[in-house]
Amino acid sequence: MTIIGATKIPELAAGVVFYGIPPEQAAKPADVKIPLQAHFANKDDWCTPQVVDAFEQGMKAAGKSLELFRYDAEHAFVNEQRQSVHDRQAAELAWGRATEFSAVGASRADTRRGR
Repeated sequence: MTIIGATKIPELAAGVVFYGIPPEQAAKPADVKIPLQAHFANKDDWCTPQVVDAFEQGMKAAGKSLELFRYDAEHAFVNEQRQSVHDRQAAELAWGRATEFSAVGASRADTRRGR
């Protein structure tokens, strides 16, 4: 949903993606309008490393801002309710990166609004 929002919601200043990439007909990398940070699992059988590679290449080819992190973990590794895939160390690292990136995005949004 974050990537779709990044193409369609002009009020957004930045976005953080956790293991999800929509089909290109829903949101093309070239249409992303904000900086993105993305977190993906290397052992994900839904959003596979190949899908992530293609998204990363599309963002680079379009000259878009993307900070991408990969973790040696399973899909939904941040979800504490799914103990079978939860990876505490990867989740804490990803969450720290995401909150720092979000703070920068919020600051950017305040600047755009003249605050």
